[in-house]
Amino acid sequence: MLLVNRLCGFGVGGGAGTLAFVTSANSTAQNVTCPTVEAGDLLVLLDRGQGSGGTPPAAVVPTNFSIIDNRAAGIARQVLSYKIAVGNEEGTSLTGMNGSTSNRKILAVFRQTPAATAATPQNATGEATSGNPAAQVVGASAGAVPLVVIGAYGSDLTVDPRTMSPAKDAEILNQPGGSNIVLAYKIYNAAPADVSVDMDDESNLNILQSCYITCS
Repeated sequence: MLLVNRLCGFGVGGGAGTLAFVTSANSTAQNVTCPTVEAGDLLVLLDRGQGSGGTPPAAVVPTNFSIIDNRAAGIARQVLSYKIAVGNEEGTSLTGMNGSTSNRKILAVFRQTPAATAATPQNATGEATSGNPAAQVVGASAGAVPLVVIGAYGSDLTVDPRTMSPAKDAEILNQPGGSNIVLAYKIYNAAPADVSVDMDDESNLNILQSCYITCS
């Protein structure tokens, strides 16, 4: 699924440029194929796998990705990870978790101008629960722009309702029309604000994760 959302403006507070969403890819398998990327792009992967027999799959991230947050609820595990692209990833198969009953992956690509050389996740948190996850407040107002706030929602049912306040720029669904994982984002190229991320109780396998990522 392809979403394009470009924001203009110049960063303040020590930022190195401007950040924009470029493209995305998704998968229902152990692997996801990397879409078009350039060196310096920020890759953010939301990976959910479900096992059986009361055991979630082992946490796995693709080569050179780093974990932002890792949560397990019952037979489900959800891992949020990231990488700065070197530029040769396009068309390659990225290997993540392999759940015995289901897999869901969303890979989002963000591009800084000028190209980023580093990225730093901040204020990362998450909750895995059989009930209603508490709202998470991402303290992005303390961050240097450009930055992107990430909200990652997961359940074994369609995650609805799900919120981000101030309002998200856009969200990426793993499946058109409804999805049991959703990656939402809000980009700040100036004047970042704290962002609340929340979801409802969808089942006994609810996982909510959030953070902001600064690029330099």
